[in-house]
Amino acid sequence: MINNSINFVAQGKGGVGKSFVSQMISQYFMHHKKIITSVADTDPVNASTARMKGLNALFIDIMENDTILQARFDSLFTAIVENVDTTFVIDNGASTFLPMMKYFRENDVIELFDSLERPTFIHSVITGGQAQADTIQGFIRSCDIVKGSSVKVIAWINEKDGLPTVETTKNGTRPLYGSSWFDRYADSLGGVINIPDRKSDAFTNDLKILTENNLTLEEAKQSEKFNIMHRTRLNKVFREVYEQLDNIFDMNTSETSK
Repeated sequence: MINNSINFVAQGKGGVGKSFVSQMISQYFMHHKKIITSVADTDPVNASTARMKGLNALFIDIMENDTILQARFDSLFTAIVENVDTTFVIDNGASTFLPMMKYFRENDVIELFDSLERPTFIHSVITGGQAQADTIQGFIRSCDIVKGSSVKVIAWINEKDGLPTVETTKNGTRPLYGSSWFDRYADSLGGVINIPDRKSDAFTNDLKILTENNLTLEEAKQSEKFNIMHRTRLNKVFREVYEQLDNIFDMNTSETSK
C-alpha cells in the first residue's frame, strides 16, 4: 500500500461532490488504512472539509481582498516536499481551480512531482445532468496538464445529479462508467471510481445527515444520530468506494516496485 501519496481533489464546477470525495479519500487513508495523513482545504467559499474536526484539516487562506494569491500555495507545496513519509489530501475549491492549474504551469509543479518520485494524483469529479459538460471539461483540463508525466488523474463518477453518459456510434447513449471513452486519456488516467445513485431516500438521507453534521464515518458509528441501519448503509457506501481505491493504490504500489 502506498503510504506517501499526494492527492489533489480539483474540479472547476462547484456543487458536484468534490468536498465529499476529498473527505472520503482522507478517511480512506487516515482511518481505513491507518496511514499518516495531512489534509488541507483551500476552498475560500465553502471550506466544508476544514469544518470536519475528525480530519484535523488545515484551512489555507489563499484569498486577500477577493483576490487569489498564488504565492499562498508556496507553503503548502513546501510542506508536501519536506514531509516525505506523509500522505497529503488537498481539497481545492471550484473558484481556485483555474488559479491552481496556472500555479502548476508557471511553477513547473508537475515536473517537481516527477522529480520527487512520489505517487501523485489529481482526483476529478464527473457528474451527470446539467453539470456534465463542465465537469468533463475539468477532467480533460487535468489530463492535459499531467500528460507525459508520472502524475495521474483519477476520475470519480458521481451519479447524484444524474447518470453521466457518452454518445454511441448509433446516435444513442450509454453510461460513461465502464465505457471506452476513457481510453483516449489512458496515458493520464490513474483509475475510475464510481459513486452510484442508489435511488434510495434512506441512503440519501443518511449521507445528508453525515455531511451536514461534518462527521466522519468513524464518528457516525459512535453518534446517537445514527441507528444500526443508518450505520449499515453508510458502511456499505464507504466500503464500496474503499474497495475501488484499494484497486488503484495497490496497483500503483505494484508498478512502483518494479
